Amino acid sequence: MTPHRFITAALLTVLLISPAAKAQAPVCVPPEEPWVPERDADIEAYVDLVAADFERYFSALTQHFQCLDQAWQDSLAGARAVSAARETFVQRATALGLRARLGVDPQPPSDGGRK
Repeated sequence: MTPHRFITAALLTVLLISPAAKAQAPVCVPPEEPWVPERDADIEAYVDLVAADFERYFSALTQHFQCLDQAWQDSLAGARAVSAARETFVQRATALGLRARLGVDPQPPSDGGRK
C-alpha cells in the first residue's frame, strides 16, 4: 500500500469511527400552525378545538426552539472539536516540515477581536 493510500485509509477510518462523525444534529421541524376559522359560525362550532390547537402549537413551538438551541450547541461543540483537530494537524505537519504542502497558509484562530 502506498503512503498516500495508507493516509487516506487511516483518515477514512478515523472519520467512520469518530463520535463527532457519528453524531447527527437533531432535525427540528417547526409545528404546524393552527387553523383559524374565517366564519363566525365555524368559530362557534370549533372554538374548543381551535383553542386547544393554539395551546398545542405554542407548546410544540417551545420544544422546537429547544431543539434549535440544542442543534446550535451541538454544532458549536463540533466546530470546536474540528478546530482543535485542525490545529493539531497543522502543528504536526509543521513539525514534519510539511507546512508548505498544506495548500494554504493556515492562520491562527481568531480571538474574536478580544485583546
